[in-house]
Amino acid sequence: MKKSYLILFIGGGLVAVGMILSYTGASMISGQVTFKETIVNGTIPATVEKVLDPAINSKGVFVLRVENSERSNLVATIFGPSGEQVVSKKIDDLKTEEYFDVNSKGVYTLEVRNGGNQVPLLFGLSHMPDRFVVLLNTLGQYMILSGFVVAVIAIVYAIKTRTKSS
Repeated sequence: MKKSYLILFIGGGLVAVGMILSYTGASMISGQVTFKETIVNGTIPATVEKVLDPAINSKGVFVLRVENSERSNLVATIFGPSGEQVVSKKIDDLKTEEYFDVNSKGVYTLEVRNGGNQVPLLFGLSHMPDRFVVLLNTLGQYMILSGFVVAVIAIVYAIKTRTKSS
């Protein structure tokens, strides 16, 4: 019976450490993103700006989340520092993530236009997160999952040893 407590303690430790790693990775990723929450209608586009530098990362990313399931005519466009269009994408999904090249340092602008009804949305612009930060977040999630599996194994072990001793 004491072994099951030890196994359960190890599983709980894995969950705790996994939660810390996952939280740290997620907060580092979200801390780099410039977000805006707004309602986009057909008259005025919504924009968000961020200074991006290819020395930090040569890839940029924009994320967009539509808050309702109504069909809309959303188009997201990234403009570079000199006003040139870097990428444009028609938004068909409720959640969109699109990558683009950061060729020069400067202010990049994400502009979201809507040709239909009012649509509430959340969108953001950032450098592509560092691989280490993404790995930290992923490792934390796997540790949480492993901790729960170990906890289930400890419970099964405890039940089996209890029935054998009775």
